[in-house]
Amino acid sequence: MVAGEAQSIGSLRLNHQSDSYTIESGTTSSKIFNDLTNHPISPFLLKVHMKLNNISVIQAGHYDISNIVWKDFLLNLSIGKTKTFKFTIPEGSTTFEISELINRESLIDDCLNLSCLVSPFGFVEGTLMPETYFYKFGANASMLLNKSQKELEVFLTKIWSEKSADNPLTSMKDALILASIVEKEAGNNSEKSIVAGVFLHRLSINMRLQADPTIIYGLLPGFNGDITKANLRDKENVFNTYQISGLPPTPISTISKKSLEAVILSSPNKYLYFVGRGDGSHQFSKTYKEHLEAVKKYQLSN
Repeated sequence: MVAGEAQSIGSLRLNHQSDSYTIESGTTSSKIFNDLTNHPISPFLLKVHMKLNNISVIQAGHYDISNIVWKDFLLNLSIGKTKTFKFTIPEGSTTFEISELINRESLIDDCLNLSCLVSPFGFVEGTLMPETYFYKFGANASMLLNKSQKELEVFLTKIWSEKSADNPLTSMKDALILASIVEKEAGNNSEKSIVAGVFLHRLSINMRLQADPTIIYGLLPGFNGDITKANLRDKENVFNTYQISGLPPTPISTISKKSLEAVILSSPNKYLYFVGRGDGSHQFSKTYKEHLEAVKKYQLSN
């Protein structure tokens, strides 16, 4: 045994500007040592350490090399402990946003513009479960997206079987669409059931939903941030719920479990209107007169 070898290896850190390092199949230990050391004696000590510890296998993969010493890194190489990445699908995100997120990940984008997804509902928007998924470097995006879609279908089917008897929705497709609107309208989880109840009430009396987020979705990806009077009056925007009756043709975002539960398990409530208070919550009103008073109090006075 070389004197000081164990101590040297135990404290010797890798020298690399990146936090990760990719090892291709067939890469030799010499190449790895040359890439990741900055001292002439280091490769010799590392080879001695490998021999003394019977480390002969170097598994290909993408490895985390941040804050790690050579002793641990070599062990990781031998057992194939590669770096794990995580990909989060946020609640309330659109397919445009999800495609952009995939482009920033270490995934192989074999699902350009989510083209790999197939939905029984006739649309892809709103069919992914907002969750965090873990993967290895170079994994296919389609693997995560199909898993996400399957999880949402399973959850949706379960909740649909528990639907309230007086809930006016007639299909899971409609539930997804309305839940996406609730996702974008509700300021917090505690209000989602109330917001859902308002929209269910409107649907039950054939009143237009008049939801601003649906207009915005119809203007994507070029929406500039302001809804104009012309936007409100635009009959060409098939997502404009100020002009169309009933639900828009597709969901407008990804949908959380809370929003799905709120839409499917709720019933029409006594409210027909709501307006933001400016703190993320809403004031709910039964009549248009009450609504105008709330608008004056919480919006026009600010």
